[in-house]
Amino acid sequence: MALSIQLEHRSPRRRGFTLVELLVVIAIIGVLVALLLPAVQAAREAARRSQCTNNLRNVGLAVLNYADVRGRMPAAATFLPKGELSANPARDNGLMFNWAIDILPYMEQQGLHKSFIIDPANDIKLFSDENKLARGTEIPIMLCPSDGGQGQPFQGSGGNWARGNYGLNAMQWYPNAFMWPNMQTDPFFDFNIGMAGFSNGVINQGQKLAQITDGTSNTIMLAEMRVGLGASDRRGTWAMGLCASNYHCRHAGFPPNACGGAEDDTQGVADIIKEVGEGTLKMECMLPDASVPDSGQSVVRSRHPGGAHVAMADGSARFISDFIEYVQVSLGPKFDDTENKTSESKFVAWQRLNVSRDGMTVGAAQ
Repeated sequence: MALSIQLEHRSPRRRGFTLVELLVVIAIIGVLVALLLPAVQAAREAARRSQCTNNLRNVGLAVLNYADVRGRMPAAATFLPKGELSANPARDNGLMFNWAIDILPYMEQQGLHKSFIIDPANDIKLFSDENKLARGTEIPIMLCPSDGGQGQPFQGSGGNWARGNYGLNAMQWYPNAFMWPNMQTDPFFDFNIGMAGFSNGVINQGQKLAQITDGTSNTIMLAEMRVGLGASDRRGTWAMGLCASNYHCRHAGFPPNACGGAEDDTQGVADIIKEVGEGTLKMECMLPDASVPDSGQSVVRSRHPGGAHVAMADGSARFISDFIEYVQVSLGPKFDDTENKTSESKFVAWQRLNVSRDGMTVGAAQ
């Protein structure tokens, strides 16, 4: 009887990862992710900056088209005619039309422009319920994708104010009811006007292009602004004609993204600090002056590292460094010669870029 011997075939034993090897692999992957993440974030921010620049150019083009048709820049804000009940330009009680609403037809927003209703005779103003839908409409080219304004409206002053990141370079004087009409004959008007002050139908401080004697390529027309950090913070609201809401005022005394604290004067400051917290506002360089309850001063700000975008009066766009040449001065109610503020040594690059007819050469921005 033949014996058959069956040999058992055994496959070689498979060896798995040890715990140490697994931890080493995870660590290597973690290091690679850590190395790649900044590059990915930088690429995303570069794309956002590019989009922000394009948006700013489009808004600037709309302003220039308005000026071409109307003969002058749009007024930062419009009020009732002289002699009638007038509002304080630093508060929201009498808001009417402003530069951002005026340029809507020039950026293919004719329907939105027509939907705004201003009727002082029947007490219908910008904060009235009749304008709630219009003022709450988000306009993509008014928003910088690097900021967080989309879907985060300001809820004061009647509520539902959509955000915006581009402010008109308006003026360097305090925007109250007493000062602005008198600036027309002030000897230092030329050292205080940017693109436009106010209009009441009698006085119109919107500048003609020919009045920008420093040159359109040497003068800022629009500059970035950061949106408020809470629903009670009106900064960066495209339809609201207040300083730091949709136009800049008294901003040449501080460099872009100034972070000393209390550079902004904003109506509702107590509510902002209560909602957001003083510590957070300081950390974000967005702490307004707690002692000033009016919207009377702003700083050019962005979420871009190192500076902010501006649109020049010739339609071009530039990135201005946080470290541009400037002299921080105590503005007072306006730029004047009380402390020799308009001299060659005090009125340097940042001041000259923001003032349209001071007669001084800008020089190289640093």
